Amino acid sequence: MDSTSPLQSPGFLGVLTTAHLVLIAVLAVVTIIGIAYGMKLARARRQASRELEDAGHLERGDAPVSEAEVVQRPATPVDRTPEPVAPAPAEPIATSVAPPAPAAAPVVPPAPVVTAPPAPVAGDTDLTRLKGLGPKVAAMLVERGIPDIATLARLDAAQADAVAAQLGMFAPRMAKDRWVEQAQFLAAGDIAGFEAKFGKL
Repeated sequence: MDSTSPLQSPGFLGVLTTAHLVLIAVLAVVTIIGIAYGMKLARARRQASRELEDAGHLERGDAPVSEAEVVQRPATPVDRTPEPVAPAPAEPIATSVAPPAPAAAPVVPPAPVVTAPPAPVAGDTDLTRLKGLGPKVAAMLVERGIPDIATLARLDAAQADAVAAQLGMFAPRMAKDRWVEQAQFLAAGDIAGFEAKFGKL
């Protein structure tokens, strides 16, 4: 007489193993879908932040905050009962105290300024025609002596680096988006060359 129970039969064990494998596969697929969706949301958030930054709506240190990042803290009553203070032990009084040495102020060399004749920003010389350059950065460039595309196109590498250093959190964008190179195409009137390299104007 066979002493194995129905739960120990090979057929039942095979079905149980298959069920476990199917469950593991389903969980793996759901996990992969969740990761892909999370990556898509993160990419959309980075793109939105960049668009806000280009439009000048995002200040230094600002970042869009989702509701999930906001932590609600319950208000806790503050205990205003004063704690007893033990008297301080008597200490010998110092007879001479050396005055603290004055802190030396750091010497900051003045930033190089690019001088250019002032000109209005309008029409064909509008800096915002450049890819990745919004109105806020255009205003910053005008304040630093770069009023139009033609002036930006005449900057050499050292001058461009000096201007970029004055743009704060927008400094990396000058090299990354190649504003000087874009300006050179537009200043020369080479729209076809510009669009071939940087996309539709």
